[in-house]
Amino acid sequence: MLAAAIAAGALLCACGGRSVQHQAASDQPRGHVTNPSGFPLYPQSVVTTVVPVDTAQLFAAIRAADPKASLPPNFRGHEVIAETPATLKQLGAWISTLKKVPPRGLHEEKGDTTPRATSSPESDGGIGVQFATANGDRSVFLVAADPKRIREGIGPAFALIDSYTAVPEMVRGPIDQQSKQQFGYSVTEMLDAKSPIGAIIAEVKKLQNTDRRAIVVIDTSRAQ
Repeated sequence: MLAAAIAAGALLCACGGRSVQHQAASDQPRGHVTNPSGFPLYPQSVVTTVVPVDTAQLFAAIRAADPKASLPPNFRGHEVIAETPATLKQLGAWISTLKKVPPRGLHEEKGDTTPRATSSPESDGGIGVQFATANGDRSVFLVAADPKRIREGIGPAFALIDSYTAVPEMVRGPIDQQSKQQFGYSVTEMLDAKSPIGAIIAEVKKLQNTDRRAIVVIDTSRAQ
């Protein structure tokens, strides 16, 4: 169970270990939600959720475990979740265009941890890329995914998640305490819809039985 949660968290850690708070969404796309990021979304996609992002909690946990740890600057911003009926093939073509002609002031970040567009994203369930400014003060992590295929691919992990959240709090306590000390978040917090991993899980569950894809943009800037 813990491994499944950490594995999901690795997706966010790849773009700086950002902390995300997620607001629950209905099963159908809500009315207009303003996109605070200047990063362009796929045409006619519907923004359903906007949540704050801050690395402070994660970095505080790392410093508590290792006061001498060398950490990057704190980043703050927003996570924007949008939904679209476009196929992954169409979204892959869109991302390929962005890679060739990034939004003004950004370039593709080609570090080893950057998720890459595959030649056949429709067969993988998702596609991602990271952009950044030349001075590194702003980072944009973009992911387009098919929640239905992701759910099919890691079904056993979701079964474990459901089982964990169903057990009494007193049973979860020791695991939560250990996770809190090591990662800054308990597993319960991770799986809550207001947490980084919980936001991902909630979106997958929401769209797993639909013919819609999810777009996630994590747009953060160096905190002043």
